[in-house]
Amino acid sequence: MRIAGSAALGAWCTVGAAFAQSGAYLPSADLVVVEMEDLAEGAGWSSSSALVGFAGRGYVEWSGPDMAKEPGTGLVGFETRLEAGGSYELRLHNRHDAPDVTDANDVWLRVDGGAWTKVFSSVRGDWTWDTRQRSTAGNVGPVVLELEAGNHKIELSGRSQGFKVDRVHLFKQGASNALSISHAVSSRVPTEPVIQPEVEAPQRLEAPPLEAMGETAGTSSDRLDTVEVQREVPEARSSETEPSASVPAKEAPFAFAAGGKSGKTLPVNLIQPRPIILSADQALIARKIRDRANSADDARGGGQPGPKVRVNEGLDAYIETSLERGLSLEDIELALEGSSEGPGTAFSQGPFVAKNYLENTVDQNKGLRIRALRMNREPRVVQPEISDITQWPGGAISYSDTLCIVPHSSKQWAFNVHLGSGPVLQRESSLTWNNISVRPDPGPGSSSLLFGTREYNVPDRHFFNCDFTEIPRAHGTYVSSNGDTTLDGCTFLRIGGQGAQFSHRADPNGHNGQNNFAYIDRPTHTVRDCHFIDNGWFAGWASFSLTYATPGTSEFPGSLLVEDSSFVSKFSTPRSDGHESSGALLAYKDRNLESLDPELGQMMTNVTIRNCLFDYTNGDRAIADLKSMDELRIEECCFIARNHDYPYVWVDLDWSGDDLGGTKTQRIVLRDNVSDGVSLRIHVSGPFGHTAEVETISLHCPGEEVVYDGVTGQEISREAL
Repeated sequence: MRIAGSAALGAWCTVGAAFAQSGAYLPSADLVVVEMEDLAEGAGWSSSSALVGFAGRGYVEWSGPDMAKEPGTGLVGFETRLEAGGSYELRLHNRHDAPDVTDANDVWLRVDGGAWTKVFSSVRGDWTWDTRQRSTAGNVGPVVLELEAGNHKIELSGRSQGFKVDRVHLFKQGASNALSISHAVSSRVPTEPVIQPEVEAPQRLEAPPLEAMGETAGTSSDRLDTVEVQREVPEARSSETEPSASVPAKEAPFAFAAGGKSGKTLPVNLIQPRPIILSADQALIARKIRDRANSADDARGGGQPGPKVRVNEGLDAYIETSLERGLSLEDIELALEGSSEGPGTAFSQGPFVAKNYLENTVDQNKGLRIRALRMNREPRVVQPEISDITQWPGGAISYSDTLCIVPHSSKQWAFNVHLGSGPVLQRESSLTWNNISVRPDPGPGSSSLLFGTREYNVPDRHFFNCDFTEIPRAHGTYVSSNGDTTLDGCTFLRIGGQGAQFSHRADPNGHNGQNNFAYIDRPTHTVRDCHFIDNGWFAGWASFSLTYATPGTSEFPGSLLVEDSSFVSKFSTPRSDGHESSGALLAYKDRNLESLDPELGQMMTNVTIRNCLFDYTNGDRAIADLKSMDELRIEECCFIARNHDYPYVWVDLDWSGDDLGGTKTQRIVLRDNVSDGVSLRIHVSGPFGHTAEVETISLHCPGEEVVYDGVTGQEISREAL
């Protein structure tokens, strides 16, 4: 929903509003940064610094009563003076910790004295930038403000007791790296002469996107000019309607054209028998790759003590091995990572709106968000591994700002949490990763990397702004947990098996032992702004990109929210079995474990899939497979099946006839989705196979909300939105 602001803030007064006496905040690079503790407290707000992960000195928490129907209590806010008008997005760095993700998760917002709007978060138990609102039409989206140049006033008002706000970022859409908490607070226009304290910017850790392991300071180059490959480079696609640039033999295969003139080349000396013709689109990508490579060493690591990593050599090796495997320029660009330092890296886009992508090509859909996320990461420090935890130390554990490039060796994971000997015990608190990347060494040789991370018996598990790339033999994450899980702002590119797997096994299962302590509370699983591209390409581990094994029980049913995310797959070359994709999303009960009990309830209370893109080509299984829910909601999603034998979203698919212990999904809500060839299939009764009773339902319902009985598959209601 977009909120219109006034052209310029006039003279007006709000009784009870609490504002600091300094003047309006001024944007820098189209970004306004405000610390909540810097503002005068309104009645009902209290300051704290108890929960780590905030910026500045602390945060504020609404400690007054719940005010769900009475906005305006405990006003706190600020003014800003914008230099240019346009579409601005407002985000709150917030936190809420109620067991139910929908409790204690919101605050009132008002802009320029207009109508109050509820702003909420669907991530619990950790600090997040998740900030959304629901329009009068029922659509959920980011807080986008249409603001003209001039002064504007932003106000917050208490709503849910326990909701915490650390800082506010207001930024023009397209602004680079707008959600880093390392940004300094914006300067202000004083209303009277004051001495502003000098704010020291936090030290930034420098890290490259790739590294040739073991190199030392003073030896890097601004050019990628050391690789010679005796091979034939596949011919790139060409365009009959757009200008192109050719590259002479023995020069770089990357060139870009501008206005029909001959282009510059990315300095990689790859010997080839013939020139490559690049379309205008490919030329633009090649230019971005070249700029990224040329700026890498200068922009990353040069100003910090210690070894200066050889970024360009790592990029060189990655490009070489990628071309040898037949990856396109688009494929190569998707894998690049780095901070917004340097030219050619500030990839930015408007809001992610899944329904807009129905007519896109698969290559377009692969790059919708992953480029913007990866090319605007905070700096990372290069390490060959992250950690190996043999004994759980207790308390919250956190790792951040690391680029883990695993060398070619017998090493099978970058991070490992051991189960430990003796009985499986409850482990307290949480394990969090923030801004971490895992990938194998791109140089020559065969990687033995199985998992980005393998973890047994962890409590709450959270991943923020993490990237997993080309882990060849198994999964990006393999986590056995008995708590809440979060994936936020993460990417999974070309993983051999599953991008992310969360598995709960509180009892032995066949040859597998007990992997984690039993649930003691209802788990909440959240996935937001995550992107799974070309996973499952290794036939030996092919599976669904995002998998939850036993995400709840009848006694402690879980909930799952997947939103603002994409699942796209068409392998660059078909797999050994001929398939070009695997599945997207799976939530099931692990077999041979404690049975579900229909008298207690289903495995999950609710599963919500909102504003997600699913685009699969020639897959070896259904696109999604979900089981045993009180309610399944699929809202504002886009489904595409290209040359696909299994274009389905399955509900309650029962392989043995008793997988679900008699539990059954009760209610299914489809709201404003678009679909090209993908149907919802409800397994009504009978074992899987030709004797099963199945109801097949269209997922295509633009502008409508349709409700179905999950037990019978019959339509209950249909109404226009």
